[in-house]
Amino acid sequence: MSKTVFYIKLVHSLLFLLIGISTIYVFVTAAIGTINPLTWWAFGVAIIELLALLVNSWRCPLTDLAERHGAEVGSVADLFLPRWLSDQLFPIFGIFFVVTCLLLVWRVFF
Repeated sequence: MSKTVFYIKLVHSLLFLLIGISTIYVFVTAAIGTINPLTWWAFGVAIIELLALLVNSWRCPLTDLAERHGAEVGSVADLFLPRWLSDQLFPIFGIFFVVTCLLLVWRVFF
């Protein structure tokens, strides 16, 4: 693995961690009814990721960047995660994000 690919994977893994923590934070604050300004910032982080995926045909731009620099093609090309987990990220986080959004809407409007 080249240094460039290593750094792309590192940055992408850190961003993945930030987005994951943000989504979990929104879920928890909505679940216990303690929505605060940080909840909305965290929700914004998740929405920015969603928009990046939408604009790039449901593929993270950092995956494309990693592959252009020689990383293996596939979902583990750009993250430091095991393949079994990496292959399931979209279904897992997709469902979790939808549930989080529904919970947030319920807390805000009902």
